[in-house]
Amino acid sequence: MKRRATLKDVADLAGVSLSTVSRALRMPELFTQETVDRVCSAAAKLSYVPNAAASTLSRRRSNTIGIIMPSPEYSAFAGNLLAIQRVCSERNYSFKLEFTDFSPEKELMALKHFEEHRVEGAILVGIDAEHIPLLKQLDHNGIRNILLWEKSENISNYIAIDNERATLQGLEYLYNLGHRRIAYMLGPYSCTLRNREKQNAYVKFIREHDLELDADLITSQPPTFFMGKEAMRRFLKLGNPPTAAFCVNDNLAIGAVRAVREAGLRVPEDISICGFDDISISAYLDIPLTSIRTPILEMGEIAASLLIEAIENDSDLNVQYLLDTQLVVRGTCARAPREEQA
Repeated sequence: MKRRATLKDVADLAGVSLSTVSRALRMPELFTQETVDRVCSAAAKLSYVPNAAASTLSRRRSNTIGIIMPSPEYSAFAGNLLAIQRVCSERNYSFKLEFTDFSPEKELMALKHFEEHRVEGAILVGIDAEHIPLLKQLDHNGIRNILLWEKSENISNYIAIDNERATLQGLEYLYNLGHRRIAYMLGPYSCTLRNREKQNAYVKFIREHDLELDADLITSQPPTFFMGKEAMRRFLKLGNPPTAAFCVNDNLAIGAVRAVREAGLRVPEDISICGFDDISISAYLDIPLTSIRTPILEMGEIAASLLIEAIENDSDLNVQYLLDTQLVVRGTCARAPREEQA
């Protein structure tokens, strides 16, 4: 039998991204007529038709996708979920959602639940490194799965960003502003691959620029406003406090800004702060946050679209994508004090 055309086939023929194809077919009003015409023409040539109803024709299918997510409180994860929900709704799929609170034990339980309930596929917003073999077990049991945010040579399917490259971009930006004593706020280190990649990037940056690797300037905590505030308060009490802070998510960065201002200091004149993810609120703060923009919605949308296509076509997944990030410069970073630039 002839293989049905997939979303990726259309994207390759049209010369656009997967997310552009998915959105242009569903929401053409968001694009120029030229882009819509290219996508529609490619789809027509390939006889591509999103099979929204195919799964309902088989009583053996549950039409359910499992989603494992650390927490709904962080806007980046909520954005992933929103995009996944939109695609599932359009394709007549439901989803089973499990929150882990960054707990490896809860994550393991969620993975077992998916096997027990025979979900059609799974999307994981990060995974504990020790649980990677379980993804192969899911595959073996017929449950296709895609990992978001992080990659590994031991993971078959992922839609991620280059966490090391994005982190280095932010750190180099601060360095070029003259900062040499840069604090580093990391998320939960022990249970996520992406934070290990970001930690490796920080160590690499420090060594390449012959800076001091000061353990007092490194913290690891859940991505909340409160924890960002508390971490910055500790940094400010050091005998030689930092002149800048790089935070691996915007919640930590926003909390850090609050701590600096409550201490009677100024952002960015006294201390610069750079976030990560560029969540929607970041541009609308009293001092708009400089941040690394990540493709939050696109990541969830592409994952759900490709997963459902594989389920309905009864085909293997082969998804290994690194999406682009971008440094967005706003108001929370400035040149370091004169003495730091020496």
